[in-house]
Amino acid sequence: MFNRHNIFTALFGLFFGAAGASADMIEVNGAEIYYTSIGDGPAILMMHGGLGLSHDYFRPYFDTLAQTHTVVYYDHFGNGRSTKPKNYDEMNFDRLTSDAAELMSALNHDTFTLIGHSYGGFIGQKFVEKYPDRLDGLVLLATIPAFDYQPAVAGTEEQMQAFGKIFSGPLAGNAEWQENWSRVVQMYFHNYDANIGAALDASTHYEYRAWNAAGPLLADFNMLEVLPNVTVPTLVMGGRYDPITPATQGSERIASLLTNAELAIFENSAHYPFITEENAFFERLNTWLAR
Repeated sequence: MFNRHNIFTALFGLFFGAAGASADMIEVNGAEIYYTSIGDGPAILMMHGGLGLSHDYFRPYFDTLAQTHTVVYYDHFGNGRSTKPKNYDEMNFDRLTSDAAELMSALNHDTFTLIGHSYGGFIGQKFVEKYPDRLDGLVLLATIPAFDYQPAVAGTEEQMQAFGKIFSGPLAGNAEWQENWSRVVQMYFHNYDANIGAALDASTHYEYRAWNAAGPLLADFNMLEVLPNVTVPTLVMGGRYDPITPATQGSERIASLLTNAELAIFENSAHYPFITEENAFFERLNTWLAR
């Protein structure tokens, strides 16, 4: 039986397939980057989180934006279906931001709106610092400007053991990464739906080496002095019950630092408001995009 997301995906393919959709590999900075482009109109680049995950958890939710925009999804270097380096020291913020810029240039998008979720929001903040002229707008979703607080994550004994496992690392393989992440992500929802969790897990391409390398990149991640200099129009979005990137340390603080920002906090969501408050989330996002 179709659920509403199955129906949406089928209808989207029917109505928007003719507008142009592609999934392919493209060479960027000497590596193959996996991407999918749907829709037509001003470009939006989707930066996924993790790291160690793929972009697939964004879909079909953000596909609705292709009614008015070209939406470009991709897997970061070292993640998903993109090239995996022998040495993950190559996966750094300079490389990740340059990849995004070069990918959009290769796809003939000189300027675009960037939407960064979670760790994708860390990369997005680094991107706007380095390439502000490339951005028509920036959306920072469920992310933080600095990891200078203790996350208030709570769950069952099994979930907390998994949380400790992935954050004390390193992990030894993709099976271990997938098993533990599938438990941890349950705590990242205000009201967890096992069916949604199973769908997210089934669609994700896991890469434990990217997760292992992601943490050390945050050792000196701090955008508190950078963000006041950002003038790109920005929409900052978060969930009130987010335990890993809380609104007070994340979205609300980011918005207070920026000079050209709007803030949207979803009061019944945690780390994934685009799933748990889908209608309200996209109404707010579309209003901002149409500004």
